[in-house]
Amino acid sequence: MPSPALPFRFSCKSLGIALLALALTACAQTRSPDYYASSRDNTESDARMHAQGRSTSRAPSQIQLGFGDHEGPRPMAGEAPAAQAQAAQRVRPLTEAKTFLGTVPCLTNEGGDCPAMRITLTLAPTGEWRARTHYLNSAATLPDTVQQGCWEVIGSQPTRILLSVGKEGNQADLSFQNDNVLVINMLNNIQPKLEYRLTRQANIDPIDELAGNAPLACS
Repeated sequence: MPSPALPFRFSCKSLGIALLALALTACAQTRSPDYYASSRDNTESDARMHAQGRSTSRAPSQIQLGFGDHEGPRPMAGEAPAAQAQAAQRVRPLTEAKTFLGTVPCLTNEGGDCPAMRITLTLAPTGEWRARTHYLNSAATLPDTVQQGCWEVIGSQPTRILLSVGKEGNQADLSFQNDNVLVINMLNNIQPKLEYRLTRQANIDPIDELAGNAPLACS
């Protein structure tokens, strides 16, 4: 004959399973709808932070120079005043500060002998530019010359800009072959017979020799 305690055992086991299912259901109901989404969100945030870097660090290509203060972080192009932002929008390659470097041989209308020049040119989205000219292969040691002024757009397709130095007149006429290469159309009112280019550099050169100069009001 079956033991009289066996039905009681089955009843207890069934009751235990029912209570366990009820407890799991209650726990599931107390979790927020986005409970399982939090892990995925944290993973995406961590990946984005790893790719972009922390907010306290900025790549050189994201720096915007105002040429007034070279210490501390510079504002992003999107943080510029409205007038400066509008000026930057006119030239897509100059929505951020860039430094270009290139070597140009002797350029003169008289055909005389003059040294080649290594030109460092930094363009800011505020409409300002600064340049350093280092003279090469010269019998006499010539000091570097530095200049600053304003640039303006004078053409499109390709984008063409004119560099001016206040009342001294125009300094250079340049065209963007692409976002990272400038072609010299005119330099010191002399048109080169061959094509010479200035190439974008990885690091921005603020031309520290002019650090004490006040920023220009370029429109």
